[in-house]
Amino acid sequence: MEAARDSMAALLDAGIFDSAQTLGCFLVSSGGASNEASISMKAESLVLHGDALYGEKEFWRALNAYKQAMQCSKSIPRQATSTARISVSTTGRSPSPNSSNVMPFNENEVKSKIAICHSALHEYREALQEMEGIPSKMRNLKMNLMLGKLYRISRNNRAAAICYKECLRQCPYVFEAIAALAEMGLSSKEFSLLFAQAPNRGGKPPGDFLDAQRWWNRYVEAQCCIASHDYKGGLDIYLELMQRFPNNVHILLEIAKVETIIGKNEEAIMNFEKVKEQV
Repeated sequence: MEAARDSMAALLDAGIFDSAQTLGCFLVSSGGASNEASISMKAESLVLHGDALYGEKEFWRALNAYKQAMQCSKSIPRQATSTARISVSTTGRSPSPNSSNVMPFNENEVKSKIAICHSALHEYREALQEMEGIPSKMRNLKMNLMLGKLYRISRNNRAAAICYKECLRQCPYVFEAIAALAEMGLSSKEFSLLFAQAPNRGGKPPGDFLDAQRWWNRYVEAQCCIASHDYKGGLDIYLELMQRFPNNVHILLEIAKVETIIGKNEEAIMNFEKVKEQV
């Protein structure tokens, strides 16, 4: 079934989830020897099938597939799992078995997929429990963001803030984390410290870094103003950013929302219309 697994990965890459989940039914029901390699392949097939089901928004079935994959992985001796081909990428889908990124079965990635399914089913307590089972040092950007959201839902803002800060340390452009931290009262100065800790991806020249930091800082200041109900201050900064980024749909929407709050309804309608013309 090697060729079929390769084809399933290709279907998932192409977003053809209906055919992928049908093919997955054949893969996971395929008989064969009960040796370690066979169990490893069964676990891989279950993860791929779960990805297809999730793509079809069949969250309950996807959840069961991922849980079965975890059970399979636990029945494989540790030495065997080190040579298994099962992998789950940080993009939330298993790569092709022939991918150069193939690595041993990653329980943490599958746990995060289980949590995503629980969350899609509004089972937030179960999702949080699954995510907390992933060691903090093993969490990637996507995991930290999801955990932050789950902590906010459970009203544990302190733990949520830790996760959101870690997101910004990994990548300062996680705008969901910026908005959440601003709402939780993080100061502009604290935001700047997080930006400074983020990696300089690709070794960008200092000038490029400083330019990014300038507009990023202004955007953060606007978010902090809005969170503290200083709508005029936030609006002024957004208008300033529009000079730097003309026709920026996101900024236009932010401006329109603030104008609605402060009663500038005509201006808000005009900006909403501008957004509509661009999307």
